[in-house]
Amino acid sequence: MNGAERELDELFRAYRQAFGDVDASSGFTPGLWEKIEARRSFAYRVTHVARAFLGASAVVFTLLFGVFLFMENRASLDSHESYMDSLASAHASDSLIESMHSEVGEPPRR
Repeated sequence: MNGAERELDELFRAYRQAFGDVDASSGFTPGLWEKIEARRSFAYRVTHVARAFLGASAVVFTLLFGVFLFMENRASLDSHESYMDSLASAHASDSLIESMHSEVGEPPRR
């Protein structure tokens, strides 16, 4: 063995002494996640819940806005009368000609 390999072996030996053997059993990953979850703080959990709530509310808002646009478009398709036609039919007796005749003294024509 040359010097570099010997130094690497010493480094690995020191690592094993410092950290011990790695658990290679089937419970390694679940145990690791238990340790990670135990270290998480309350603020992290609140942040996680807040992000989930924000995402869910964005989805609900988008769906409601889409339904609103669909219903608004459908309502405008149902009425074939234009805005001017609606105004004219609502105020048929308030025409300009009738008001002019009443000012002059002539009875309005019907």
